[in-house]
Amino acid sequence: MTTEQDELFQAWLEEMHPRLARFEDLTMPAGWPGGYSRESLVALEQHILDRWPDKKSFLDENDTDFIEGATRYIGETYLRLAGGGWSINHDPEFIYTGRPVVRFDTESPMPVSPVHLMTTILARRTGNVLSRIWDGQTAAVERRREAEGPGWQPRRDPVPGVVAAQGPSSSELDAWIQRVPQLVDSLRSRAGARAARLDLTLASLEPLGELALEDVDGGRLSRETYGDVKASYVAYLGAVALRAAGGAWVLVPGERDDSNPFVGRPYVERFDESGDRRTAALEPAVDKVAVSRDASVLSRIVGGYAG
Repeated sequence: MTTEQDELFQAWLEEMHPRLARFEDLTMPAGWPGGYSRESLVALEQHILDRWPDKKSFLDENDTDFIEGATRYIGETYLRLAGGGWSINHDPEFIYTGRPVVRFDTESPMPVSPVHLMTTILARRTGNVLSRIWDGQTAAVERRREAEGPGWQPRRDPVPGVVAAQGPSSSELDAWIQRVPQLVDSLRSRAGARAARLDLTLASLEPLGELALEDVDGGRLSRETYGDVKASYVAYLGAVALRAAGGAWVLVPGERDDSNPFVGRPYVERFDESGDRRTAALEPAVDKVAVSRDASVLSRIVGGYAG
């Protein structure tokens, strides 16, 4: 049964996108990096320390515009790293009762309350409260990936205007993998005399680049649109990368977002001899060719993955 509190929380979630935009564009000072990065959290923490001398002054001022925006920004930054979602608990015995918290997909047991982190920043004044959580969740993601396999990615709960509702990750990934041969064949069918050279070797990336530039000139390939033509390039690049160096396809469900090139876009991933993870963001590479007309980008992105 939906309660008034549930409806209020849903309304809070529905304000996520405009509140985040306001916080990044208007509330924070010029020069703040943003981008949901570790660097932005460090700069945000320093901004809080510079603005308020202590916890009491922060609570007394009660700048709701800043608090609303920072709560969302801090939480969304962690969620984009570690997956999970927002929740709220009105049980008076819950430590963060009545405050939105984030719970992670890394099996970390404790929720994080961004509002309480702001007061912790001012109480400790160490400058590393937010970055320590980022570092801890980065390690937690890697631990779970080691346990689950190299293709595992944190999954997000839906948030209106920010993260679309997601079906099972495996079904979306399986559907993409099944499409790859068809997409590669469709690309070859458009290649004309070059088709024989599109043999999934690293050397084939040169004629692939030539074909890409022709598709850009013909209006069939652009940064702004996504369709079967662009998908065919992504599929071909991934197939070459996997043939050259191994690894697996990965697809993190969600809306395409320029702040994270790995969400909503198929990419490939492997671990090298040193145990370091290597990824190739394929769709952004195709987009760069469309914008810069530098077809060598395709060889560089796959070569970096395979090298």
